Amino acid sequence: MRFSTGIPLIVPDLEITGPRGSVWVDMILDTGSAFTTISWSDLKAIGYDPAIIADRQGIMTANGIIQAPKMRVSSITIGDLRAHEVEVICLDIPGLAGIRGLLGLSFLKHFKIMIDYKLNYFEII
Repeated sequence: MRFSTGIPLIVPDLEITGPRGSVWVDMILDTGSAFTTISWSDLKAIGYDPAIIADRQGIMTANGIIQAPKMRVSSITIGDLRAHEVEVICLDIPGLAGIRGLLGLSFLKHFKIMIDYKLNYFEII
């Protein structure tokens, strides 16, 4: 699946699936993030309750280190590419209109990724 590059690199229409259904979101591609980040409201909408997740991950933010719930979602899909049991952290990303998370290495490690700024594309295979 190929996308045009921009800053930030937006990946549109990802499907995130949980025990109670799916949500479709736009995310920022973040190759520097070890984890895919999903908002609290999206995780709750698909059947997870981040507040009761015991496993926490220390995350460095602009305001210091916080402990964010860490869990697995049933799947994340882009077009015809699907990764199952993807480890994610639950964290709202403030100030990014229409963006509901970061697509990090916990998803990307399932695929081959190519980013070519000179030719203006990134591709997930």
